Amino acid sequence: MALRTMYLSSPTGRVCTKKHTSNRLKSMTIVASGHAQRHNNVNDLNGLSQQTISHDALRSLNRRSLLLASGAVIGLAPWLPALSLEDSSAVQAPSAYTDPQDGFTLSVPPGWVFGEGELPGNSSFTGASGARRTLVWFPEGANPRDVNVTLVITNVSVEFTRLGSFGTPYQFGSTLVNSQDRSYLLRAPQWARGKDPVQIAKLVDASEISNRYFVEYTVQKLPEPQRHLYSLLALGYNGMYNRLYTITAQTLEEDRSQFEATLLAMVKSLSVPPQRF
Repeated sequence: MALRTMYLSSPTGRVCTKKHTSNRLKSMTIVASGHAQRHNNVNDLNGLSQQTISHDALRSLNRRSLLLASGAVIGLAPWLPALSLEDSSAVQAPSAYTDPQDGFTLSVPPGWVFGEGELPGNSSFTGASGARRTLVWFPEGANPRDVNVTLVITNVSVEFTRLGSFGTPYQFGSTLVNSQDRSYLLRAPQWARGKDPVQIAKLVDASEISNRYFVEYTVQKLPEPQRHLYSLLALGYNGMYNRLYTITAQTLEEDRSQFEATLLAMVKSLSVPPQRF
């Protein structure tokens, strides 16, 4: 997945580097001098994305494949670190990011790094590549394996006119979590588990918020620390295609009390263009 990186550092929400403002996305390998660590973060991010691509490429645009694809998106490895005291103002005064391509808006704390790439998808329906546009935010200078916010935008077929196509929020959340849970392997003999770490996923909450599905759950791949995830799904129309917007925020469970308010605010601030039936 090719990654484009930039900073959201102005109170107006414009994309900028070294505080040079621009309301258009610009491709670059490094966005500010004196930030050699950014290369390491981007490499980490690319590695995670490549791993995810191999597991969650869309095979068809039916309900099951979209559910599984959403699960893979939520299962992206967490990225952002704890915000320092100097960064606390970002939570109090988020900036509004408006996307010119897909028409969504999102509140983002100033100073956060923004990256964009594309995950492969399905091209079985006319006029759409099926590729999924993927956007990532994490604080400047952060290790992106600790906590992050991702937004994946997927073309959907005309049959998906409402989120009810996925079932109720609880049904969707349960399917999503069950697709990632391998805790049953813990009851199997050691020889039957294989060499891969066992992943445990648990549903915390599933609800509907203003015609959007909200799912909260935890994931732990033993012996790694447990991670807490918040995901929101919405359907919209970007002027050309019906789109499924999946935004997910995640953090280490041990850091949740520090990040929860910020991450929930970002996730629930997502606004997408109205659907076209």
